[in-house]
Amino acid sequence: MEERLYPNRWLILAVLFVVVSILQFAVIITPGIATIIMPEYGFTPAQFGIVCNVPFLAGVLFGIPCGSLGDRYGARKLMIIGLLVFIAGAFWRVYAAGFVALSISSLVMGFALATLNSNSTKVIRLWFPGRAMGSAMGVYVCGASLGAGVALKIGPSFANSAAAFMACAYAAIASLVIWVLFFRTHPEGERSEEAPIMQQIKAVMKDKNVWLISVMIFFIFGCSTTAQTYMNAALADYSSGNIAIASTISASSAVFVAIGSIFMPAFFARFRKLRPVMLLFCIAQCIVLCLIFLVPFGIPTVILFFFMGLFLGGMLAMGKTIPALLPKINPKNLGAVGGIQSTFQNVGAWIVAGYIIAPICQAVLPGRLYFGIYVGCGICALLAGLTVLLLPEMPTSIDAKLKLDREKEGAKAPL
Repeated sequence: MEERLYPNRWLILAVLFVVVSILQFAVIITPGIATIIMPEYGFTPAQFGIVCNVPFLAGVLFGIPCGSLGDRYGARKLMIIGLLVFIAGAFWRVYAAGFVALSISSLVMGFALATLNSNSTKVIRLWFPGRAMGSAMGVYVCGASLGAGVALKIGPSFANSAAAFMACAYAAIASLVIWVLFFRTHPEGERSEEAPIMQQIKAVMKDKNVWLISVMIFFIFGCSTTAQTYMNAALADYSSGNIAIASTISASSAVFVAIGSIFMPAFFARFRKLRPVMLLFCIAQCIVLCLIFLVPFGIPTVILFFFMGLFLGGMLAMGKTIPALLPKINPKNLGAVGGIQSTFQNVGAWIVAGYIIAPICQAVLPGRLYFGIYVGCGICALLAGLTVLLLPEMPTSIDAKLKLDREKEGAKAPL
C-alpha cells in the first residue's frame, strides 16, 4: 500500500500534543507540589516517589491489551474510554485523604496514559510516514515535556494539594472535549483484523528485538521520571530553600527536553547508523546527571540542566520511534509492539524512583540523598545505551528504512 501524507495530519499531531500535555501535567503536578504535599501528608521521600509514579503502574497492567485493542478497534474509541476513566480518577484524587486513597486514585488516572502511549507510535507512523515520523514523535514527546514543565513551575503556587488536583480535574474534562471534537481515524484505517488479538501479541512477542527495545525504554523512563520526580525538591534543597528558583530551573529543564525531542531526531537522521549515536547520547547523559549536584549552584547548574534536557529529549523521541525502525515488524502490528514497550516504559517509570533508587540512596547516602538519586538516574541512562548495543543495526529514520527496504527488494528482483 502506497503511504500518503494527508493534510489532517497536523490537526492530529496538535490533538496528540495537547492531550499528552494535559495528561502529563496531571501526573507531574504531584512532583510539582513536592514542598506542599510532603509535609501536608507526612510522606517520606520513598513514599513520595511511590505516589508520584503510581499512575505509570496502569501502563504496566494495561499497556499490552491497550496496544492490541487499539490495533483492533482504533485509537479514537479506545482513548475516549481512557479519558473518561482519567476524569473519574482526577476528581477522586481531589478528595483523597491519605496515602492509599491518593495512590489508588492516581493509578486510575494512569489508564489514559497507558492507552495513549500504547498507540502513539502506530498513530504517528500512519499519519507521518517516512522522514517526518522522527520529528512528529519529537513533537509528541515535546507535549509531554511541556506539560511536565508547567506542572513543575506552577505547582508551588497552589495553596494546597486539593487546589492543584482540582485544576487537573478541570483540565481532564478539556482533554476529553478536544479529543472527541478533533481527533480523526486515519483515512486508510488503523484496525488490523487479519488475526485475533492474542495471535497478534504472540507474533510480536517472538521477536527478541521487541524485548530489547522494551528493556531499553525501561531504563530511559526510569531515568526520566526519577529525575522529574525529585527535581523541585532537590533543587529547593540545593538552593537553600529557594523554591521560586528551583521551580524555574525545573520548568526550564522541561523546555530543554522539548527542544531536544524536536530537533534531536533530525540530528540522528544525519547519520547512517543508529546504535553508536544513541550510545553516545546515553553516555553523555550519564556524565551530566552525575555532575549536576557536584558543581556550585548557579549558572553551571542551568547549563547542565540544558544538556540533560537536550540529551533526554533525543533519547525519549528516538526510543519511542525505534519500534517502527525494527526489521521484520509489520506496521499493522505496531500497536501490539507499542503495548509491550509501553508496559516496560511504565514499569521503569513506576518502580525505579520510589522502589529502587530512593530507598537505596536513603540507606547509603542519607546526607547526600539527591546527589545519589541523580547518580542513579545516570546509571539508568548508561544501561539504556548498553542495551541499544544488543539490537541489530538500524537506520536512523523511517525514510532511511524505506529506502533500505526498496534497495533490498531491488537486489532480490530477477534480472
